[in-house]
Amino acid sequence: MSALTAVAGLLLGFFGLPTLVNSPTARPVVVTVTVPAAPATSAASSESSSESESASPSPETSTTDADDPRSIPAPPPLPTGTVALKDLTPLGDWGADTVGLSTATLGGKSHQNAIILRYPCQDPVAYGLNERYKSLTLTTGLDDNGLAKPGKLTVTGDGRPLKSVMLEINRPQTVTVDLTGVVTLAFDIDISEGSFCNPDGVVIALADAVLRS
Repeated sequence: MSALTAVAGLLLGFFGLPTLVNSPTARPVVVTVTVPAAPATSAASSESSSESESASPSPETSTTDADDPRSIPAPPPLPTGTVALKDLTPLGDWGADTVGLSTATLGGKSHQNAIILRYPCQDPVAYGLNERYKSLTLTTGLDDNGLAKPGKLTVTGDGRPLKSVMLEINRPQTVTVDLTGVVTLAFDIDISEGSFCNPDGVVIALADAVLRS
């Protein structure tokens, strides 16, 4: 047994020990492992999804411009102070052929830009005042160049008679009407005798009509 040990010792001494065994200068072996890149984290994906959802409103809360009352422009406010009635737009589908502005002759006096009403060619003309005005002053009568059929003009506020004026040829009248609290102003015409609608029919003029707030 001692002989074998001696032989082994000679062999190890001849060939030498490997440098990796108990060598103080041996370099440690470093194993490099390549790890594939990880996919995007669920947090980033969740944040992107949240931004996408906030950009597009849900069907329950989304509205179109047509459905949103704020998208409809509000009508311009009514003017205040002293305002010519001719400067207001009549309610309804009134055209220049039914409610027009023309020079009228009342009792031999010419009035520029008078509101002309032709009986019975049109319905009563009305204006939206929305309680903005306190009074109306105007001169009215039958145009000297129209038919001399007497009648009556009634100024109404919200359907209530406010003032009645007799319509006679060569006898215009200037009146003031209280409009306190009136929302809708209208003019009703009643001619005592029947008449056909024609260009030379009964012509009623509302001249120098002025609203005051």
